[in-house]
Amino acid sequence: MSTKSTPTVQQILSLLKTLPKDRIKHYASFKDTQIDRFSNKEITSNISDHDMRLQYMALRNLVNDKYKRYYKLDDKLLKPKGNPRYYDRIMSEIKGEKKETFWTAIRTVVFGQ
Repeated sequence: MSTKSTPTVQQILSLLKTLPKDRIKHYASFKDTQIDRFSNKEITSNISDHDMRLQYMALRNLVNDKYKRYYKLDDKLLKPKGNPRYYDRIMSEIKGEKKETFWTAIRTVVFGQ
């Protein structure tokens, strides 16, 4: 019976550094807080080998977009009949492509589109 080797803190930190920057600015970034967490030797010394392996596998799944590819969204969900531009408008707002003006916001509230 072969045992899997325990990932090192350096492997986890290198995976964390490959994560993309958050599109929306938060109070605390997931990437930054996890890098701080795994850089602290006092905290990482208390983590068991099993937990370290689980952390590494979960992080690897996040980096590889496992669940995004597993649960693909079709056009029926992304473009609902009632408001087909809803998600496109939200994503353009998040990416900063175009701002919604006051009048287009009122049009959206009144007409729902």
